[in-house]
Amino acid sequence: MQSNWRSKMSYVSTAISIAMVVFVLGLMGYLLLKAQFLSDKSKESFRFEIYLREGIKEVEIMQFKKTLDAEDFVKKTVFKDKDEALEEFHQDINPDEDFMMLLGENPLPQNIDVYFTASYTHPDSAKLFQKSIIDNPLVSDFRFPTDVLYTIHENVKAISFALFIIGGLLLTIAIALINNTIRLRVYSQRFLIRTMQLIGASKSYIRRPFLWNGIILGLVSGCIAVISLVGSLHLLFDYSPAIAAELINIQQDVQLYIAMIVLAVVITWGSSLFAVSRFLRLKTEQLYY
Repeated sequence: MQSNWRSKMSYVSTAISIAMVVFVLGLMGYLLLKAQFLSDKSKESFRFEIYLREGIKEVEIMQFKKTLDAEDFVKKTVFKDKDEALEEFHQDINPDEDFMMLLGENPLPQNIDVYFTASYTHPDSAKLFQKSIIDNPLVSDFRFPTDVLYTIHENVKAISFALFIIGGLLLTIAIALINNTIRLRVYSQRFLIRTMQLIGASKSYIRRPFLWNGIILGLVSGCIAVISLVGSLHLLFDYSPAIAAELINIQQDVQLYIAMIVLAVVITWGSSLFAVSRFLRLKTEQLYY
């Protein structure tokens, strides 16, 4: 009875240990996904301005806008007439500047703001786009802050690379920790494995219960890790609803949770296979060391 209780407690402690490791991996995966999401969102909010020539008919402008919207790399376009351009100038740059009083007219040109998809928001892509439209008779100029765009691109690349390296190291450490935990669990049953060998059981027959146990252990650990991550995120989002509005993506989050469970199952199954196979190869005298 006491032995059975100890076995159950050992199983629970093993599951919790593995769940903690998978939780850390899931948290890192969540940060990687959201970092990419926020990066893409930031890139897609970057504005590229196409300034239009004077005297263009509205029909021509709308046709040009539709042509831009039809491009795969364009997320959206926003047309601004002279009055809207002036209002934006007052809001963003100088609310006290009154062109109408000084010049008697509004000198700001009509323009179309272009927002590219995240994958296309790159200085080199913007320059190619500029070359493709600058000769258009409707266009007088195409402007974007090249230096700022280069800085954003380089910073995003550096941060993504750092997170990728950290994620890779965490995955390596996680596999090592889980493998060691499973190996210790199988080690405690090494004499049972030897007994089954002595009575003529095949290697596949001996491995089967350990592999199934590894799969179940992975499922339980993965589910505990997912519940822990969901609970942690729920507390964070309750504390800061603004963060929740930015980061919640149900489809992406569900995919991450499934990946956590699958990863836990794969690692525990593989570790069980490796550990059992190792003890199957040992000689009897080696079992005592």
